[in-house]
Amino acid sequence: MLVKKMKRTEPNNKVGGGCNIKYLPKDLLTHVLARVASGSIADLFNVEQSCRDFLEVGNDNYVLQHACMDSFHVVPWLRSYMASLFLRRCRESGNAEALFRQGMLEYFTLLETESGLVLLQRAAHKGHIEATYVVGILLLSLSHCENKLRRQGLNLLSCLKRRHCFRVEQCRKRMKHVVSNLWIHYNVNVDIRTCNCWNTCRRGWEEDNYGVTCSESPALNLASGIVKQLGFVI
Repeated sequence: MLVKKMKRTEPNNKVGGGCNIKYLPKDLLTHVLARVASGSIADLFNVEQSCRDFLEVGNDNYVLQHACMDSFHVVPWLRSYMASLFLRRCRESGNAEALFRQGMLEYFTLLETESGLVLLQRAAHKGHIEATYVVGILLLSLSHCENKLRRQGLNLLSCLKRRHCFRVEQCRKRMKHVVSNLWIHYNVNVDIRTCNCWNTCRRGWEEDNYGVTCSESPALNLASGIVKQLGFVI
């Protein structure tokens, strides 16, 4: 019996080479790399260098959206072109932490308040805790006599307070760290006043004398305590 001798193939370990991983569904690879990226950017870069298919999937918006920002300074004043490009791609992909950091920089340091607020609102919409808090405070500071903005700010802070994962001390610590890395050129003035038009009730908003005034609101008490510790103005 004649047995044909099979040629043994060596694994391709070269950077950029093909690999059998390409036969797996792309959705599966995307979720795997998203988990890797959420833990460490360094691990993501190492995985991308292992094979061409991983490099392609690593640039997927879903992966970048979940990328962990801990390896970067809050405000990386000195950064390489590649780092800047990566952070921009993360923001474009909807990475909440990247949006939050850029929003804080633009609003409070670069004084680009309109674009900064938009970035912070995008991060808050994605559930970013600190961004939600900051947007709530900013809406209160911008409201003046506009009840709509004030109510939006109070609603954000109230929703934040009800979240099980929200911890006041952790939020304060996190915000102090972020603010300490910024050149603050914009003070937030939160005017806490009492008037009938700002009364709140347990089951909604009513302009009567039986509600809880804004100065007694748990959301505003939470806001004022954190803002004072951050060095903002109330």
